[in-house]
Amino acid sequence: MKTFHCTSYFLTLIVCVLLFSSASQANWKRSESDLKTQSSQQTSNNLSADSKSDSLPKGVTQDWLNNLRDENGNRISNEGNRDPGEVPEDPEGDALQRKIFNGLSAGSNFGYSVSSAGDVNGDGYDDVIMGAYGYNSFTGRAYIYYGGANMNTVADVILTGAAVNNFFGYSVSSAGDVNGDGYSDVLVGGYGYSSFTGRAYIYYGGASMNNSVDVTLTGEAISNVFGISVASSGDVNGDGYSDVIVGAYGYSSNTGRSYIYFGGASMNNTADVTMTGESANNIFGLSVSSAGDVNADGFTDVFIGASGYSSNTGRAYIYLGGSSMDNTSDVVMTGEGTNNYFGTSVSSAGDINGDGYSDVIAGAYGRNAFKGKVYIYYGESTMNSIPDITMNGESSTNEFGISVSSAGDINGDGYSDIIIGAEGFNSLQGKSYVYFGETSMDTTADVTITGESTGNNFGYSVALAGDVNGDGYSDLLVGAYGYGSNTGRAYFYDYFMKNEISAEVLLTGESASNYFGSSVSSAGDVNGDGYQDILVGIKGYNSNTGRACIYFGGNVLDNVADVTLNGESMNNRFGESVSSAGDMNGDGYSDVIIGAPQYGADGIAYIYFGGSSMNNIVDVVLNGEALGVVFGNSVSTAEDVNGDGYSDVIVGDYQYNSNAGRAYIFLEEILWII
Repeated sequence: MKTFHCTSYFLTLIVCVLLFSSASQANWKRSESDLKTQSSQQTSNNLSADSKSDSLPKGVTQDWLNNLRDENGNRISNEGNRDPGEVPEDPEGDALQRKIFNGLSAGSNFGYSVSSAGDVNGDGYDDVIMGAYGYNSFTGRAYIYYGGANMNTVADVILTGAAVNNFFGYSVSSAGDVNGDGYSDVLVGGYGYSSFTGRAYIYYGGASMNNSVDVTLTGEAISNVFGISVASSGDVNGDGYSDVIVGAYGYSSNTGRSYIYFGGASMNNTADVTMTGESANNIFGLSVSSAGDVNADGFTDVFIGASGYSSNTGRAYIYLGGSSMDNTSDVVMTGEGTNNYFGTSVSSAGDINGDGYSDVIAGAYGRNAFKGKVYIYYGESTMNSIPDITMNGESSTNEFGISVSSAGDINGDGYSDIIIGAEGFNSLQGKSYVYFGETSMDTTADVTITGESTGNNFGYSVALAGDVNGDGYSDLLVGAYGYGSNTGRAYFYDYFMKNEISAEVLLTGESASNYFGSSVSSAGDVNGDGYQDILVGIKGYNSNTGRACIYFGGNVLDNVADVTLNGESMNNRFGESVSSAGDMNGDGYSDVIIGAPQYGADGIAYIYFGGSSMNNIVDVVLNGEALGVVFGNSVSTAEDVNGDGYSDVIVGDYQYNSNAGRAYIFLEEILWII
């Protein structure tokens, strides 16, 4: 056995967020949970988001996962972890698996805006961006999460507003590739800048994207609220660069304006096309979007809402792109009656009927006593303003249509789909509706998703996320900015077809207070049989000595532990954190790492090497560096951070230096320096 002390060799990461102040606060101690910038939960077929080899082995079903419980007796999977009185999701929602992204603090309004970011880092996966305009006295933030086969919920890039009351992150969007470097860029609005003059900020993507602004766009005058809405406009002038559009509905007594900025290798901050509303209080530019190419002329078009038009009847305007695009609207759609707020939300719908023309969608959330209504208009060579499909909300005050978006093609049938939000459903619990496109699209929702509890405002924002996990299907984002006293949440949904597998395997602790399942993880393939294995922590075993059990995968997983690892003494809480360690010694077998944060005065972590006949003898011991800390409260593989071909590990200690926290990366090559 090798022993490695942090005081001699370690790489430290100073964790810049407050980690859990007490181990007992975490209902599910996952291997990476205490190292995250934002806390997360997920209901999916993956138990760990940090490992590329963490898929469930053959024979394991969602039912099996649903019956794993934490130290409080709660089921780990969200399907079995609802609070008393919480309304469950509609059965149709089973067709979507979910990841949850949480805001950092009350009042942040995280998830108020959500969008695809395109592929900002060029890894082949689409990324997402989420706004939290209330962060730090409305300074505001926006968070970018990189996509991947096993996307996690740790923000990869954090963008922060310049000053309080900037409302940075109120609107977020992909900008497309405005500078033509092959990376997608992002656009963030901060409409409160300089007495609500407003600004919008473009950040260029890159293999190592940073948080420095590359182009700053500024409104014309105070109270214009420039940046209240932002979007990629596609390539409206056909020059090969993506362009952007920014709304400023406060311009000239709320007449409103929208501005298009053409992309270029050296993009500037001068508007190339400026469109202005018809009269005061029209709030033209409250919503802006690309319309796709509605007339199939090869140029992308734009779609702008003015929900205040004619006593809030509302209007929406399409401007056709072209090599010399002008500021005269080409198609004008009008709401049905006063206080309908038609045009509050506008979006391209993709090509939902498969005729080769892009279609558009507009919401009128105030229609029929705020029941809400949504209108779809099919594109054509000479597009008109007559809706082809309309959908109605379920009941008054549902605000159906407060948000609308293309959903991409989430079911892979070749037709574009749509998603619609109704934040007012059931006392602001909120609900979202997905409709599958087809040649003759109907008005019955194919998938409905309901928020977790009243006051969450689930569905206030909805968006196409792109294909975040690279499975060939489009993914979705739904925001719930009201969750947790306006802390806010955002939900990522990956569509999958239902299956009829009903077999289940139940793993059960040995006795009371064992806390079996307080931590769970994929173990990778520790015995090299080609099946992924499962690792379960039992931190309370034998007076908190602790234990961890490995279950080998196979055609049919059984409930008998194949390898049992034990802590050294009482109150060590061995198994409080567990994770695959990757292949640290390069022998072709996955290894595992187990944390015992209460060992001695500083905590400890243990590494066990896999093998065809894996045993329970410790191979490497990692010790904390200071007294009175909880080194090992979280553990995870770090993949191969230095590119030497060996997996590395990361260990957290949230109590280090008066709870400032610290995390340590251990490189395989230095584990052998004694």
